[in-house]
Amino acid sequence: MAAVQFGIIACSSVARRRFLPALKLASGAQLARIGSRDAVKAEAFAREFSCPKHGSYEAVLADPQINAVYISTPPTLHAEWVHIAAAAGKHILCEKPSFGSGDEARKAVAACRAAGVRLFEGYAFKYHPQHALVHSLIAAGRIGTPRFFSAEFTYPRPPANDMRLKPELAGGVFHDSAGYPVAAALMQIPSASVSVQCEQSRDAATGVDDSVAITLKFSGGEIAHLYAAFGVNYRSRYAVAGTSGRIEVERAFAVPTDKPAAVTIETDSGVEKLMVEPADQFRLMIEDFCATISSSVAANNNFESDLLRLQSVMDAAARSAREKRSVEIEKL
Repeated sequence: MAAVQFGIIACSSVARRRFLPALKLASGAQLARIGSRDAVKAEAFAREFSCPKHGSYEAVLADPQINAVYISTPPTLHAEWVHIAAAAGKHILCEKPSFGSGDEARKAVAACRAAGVRLFEGYAFKYHPQHALVHSLIAAGRIGTPRFFSAEFTYPRPPANDMRLKPELAGGVFHDSAGYPVAAALMQIPSASVSVQCEQSRDAATGVDDSVAITLKFSGGEIAHLYAAFGVNYRSRYAVAGTSGRIEVERAFAVPTDKPAAVTIETDSGVEKLMVEPADQFRLMIEDFCATISSSVAANNNFESDLLRLQSVMDAAARSAREKRSVEIEKL
């Protein structure tokens, strides 16, 4: 099977730090062209990652060799370039958060389906094998019936001029980070999400939100308490409490590729810590994406429905924060 030829739309920090190094190692994928609004930056990235071609975004999309693109523009530009890429017939792996609203998400998914291309939102953390281990432990009944989910994703204040501090670029914790604990809850709680209550606080200097607290309720009676913030000591964890035990993931969302992960199980029998071998979650994400678009048979190919499910919760959470009340979640 021929390798999927990737084009890069935007030379972002996450592209340089995580995506492009993983792409170079991923089986079934090959870096074919770098695109940037800045010709000098495109050339520098191409040189750094030994890419044979570079140029503008338009050059990437006009290249008939390119099968798929990775979009990591500022989030406010995601929808525009997803539509343009779909019209060019390219499969799309879009950096999170892909869209700012359910309306944007619905239109983009419809455009991609009409063009016969796949659309994936890049929450790479879900591909770390520790989460599959948690899922298997729950399925095996190790903690009984899951009843409560909690998660935290907090980190120090971003440096001055960081995109996350700019309201005009959809900065703030809600768009940057709150999707992580929500996505983790949806990944580990099988019931449908039915309502959400969301509260935000604001950074006085910039006006962006600097903390988000979400209570998410599910059709099976499960409840999730989720928290994301900057200007707080780093923490990246989640836990699932069941009728006869508890599972905790110690570092859930950003695991270094050379570090093992730890999953702790607490039951009446005691505490057990299971270690998971180091893994590159970005490489695993890219490989699954490539397998899905290269074959009709793939294990994890519900890309668009996963995107819409998460977006429906985020839409309801945003409305809850604005209206200061609990909001029912509508299916997109």
